[in-house]
Amino acid sequence: MRNEPTTHPAPAGTWRTGATSIAGFRQFYREWRPGEERYPPVLALHGSLTQSGMWIALAERIGDLRMVCPDQRGYGRSDTPQGDACADFARDARLIAESLLPARYVVVGHSFACSIALELARVDAERVAGVVLIDPVVRLPGAQAPRNPAVPRPESFATLAEAERHFLETEEGEWNPAALARFTRDVMIEAGGAWRFPYTAERLGRLRSFTASAGGDYDLLGKAALVTTPVLACRGGASKRFPASAEAAFLAAFSPRPLLVPCPKSGHFPTATEPGIVAEALLEFVARAR
Repeated sequence: MRNEPTTHPAPAGTWRTGATSIAGFRQFYREWRPGEERYPPVLALHGSLTQSGMWIALAERIGDLRMVCPDQRGYGRSDTPQGDACADFARDARLIAESLLPARYVVVGHSFACSIALELARVDAERVAGVVLIDPVVRLPGAQAPRNPAVPRPESFATLAEAERHFLETEEGEWNPAALARFTRDVMIEAGGAWRFPYTAERLGRLRSFTASAGGDYDLLGKAALVTTPVLACRGGASKRFPASAEAAFLAAFSPRPLLVPCPKSGHFPTATEPGIVAEALLEFVARAR
């Protein structure tokens, strides 16, 4: 394994960044280290439109919760190996957890990574103390897959303000200007004087094609039936990926039944639009996980 750690001071804790090749490719990660570790740590897995930066504001808001946040394969500052299966992503996450986290941890997933979090809880059941799902993409049996925004064009913007307008126009929910600016700055990548998305159009298109194919293994409700660890879910009240009509089927897929926390003003990114609700629910859940 190859580690390249650096540290960056931040209020109430320290950000540590590094890269590891333990999964067979260079994988970048951020780690929020609080001054005092009072709770089980969190492995946070971003969705298909962002990168590990989406967790920065939430980690700093909570303050005293250790969070390891990798850039998943093909995203952010990580390499892009072959393999788009949920099992591939879960294997990467398990190796990161084995390398950086103690015996027990909580896994958090956003969007498509909710399936990855559930798969990780299945294959690493002895170590995963709980699962947190942030606005999962829920597809009901026989229903058309939830519509995702088109692969964005262009892939970069001259200014952050232009990127902010893109997210405001393509994502539902109520965004206040400060939250939108912070979210955009944290998930976009600065390169050559411009701001680009943390993935390429080819990478996102390839992933979406696989998830929609007959060989796709991102069946969220099927995976839910195999997980017995405690589960917390946060749903954006205006979310198109997890509509209110899917709540009953989602809850029924689990045993035991998960705790569902609504974020009424949010769309797909309640960590940015209603971080207080998510932070409080996450900390209370992790405090009970041992």
